[in-house]
Amino acid sequence: MARRRKYEGLNPFVAAGLIKFSEEGELERIKLNPRTAILVSITVIIAILVLNILHPL
Repeated sequence: MARRRKYEGLNPFVAAGLIKFSEEGELERIKLNPRTAILVSITVIIAILVLNILHPL
């Protein structure tokens, strides 16, 4: 029986070949504070609610 490689520490999508990276620096991440993400989400929700109240469909 053939032995399978263990992909320890790898993302399953990378191990399956679904995502391919040619260089490590190719992927740039947006660094966002969790508090900022929550505040942006709440702001967007409030903006949508206000727009729905001011201009209902």
